[in-house]
Amino acid sequence: MSVDGNVIIGVLVAAGLVGLIVWGLRFTDPVKRLRNQYLHRVHLPRAQAEESLARHLARLQERHPGKSEAWYLHRILADLDRDRR
Repeated sequence: MSVDGNVIIGVLVAAGLVGLIVWGLRFTDPVKRLRNQYLHRVHLPRAQAEESLARHLARLQERHPGKSEAWYLHRILADLDRDRR
């Protein structure tokens, strides 16, 4: 294989590794993942879904102060699942 071929392969491998790292980091933020789950489950336009989520978060934060955002989001998603049964 020529030097140019090795350079091209090296660039492709590096791009693939960067892509895998970015893809993997996407799943490391649980709050973002949970927010996206909510937005997909409510079947509303994005602006309305975000307003709805903000209302749910505010209500739970009043009832259960001091919890993490991930805790509130888990609770909201569990409530959605329960209400759909």
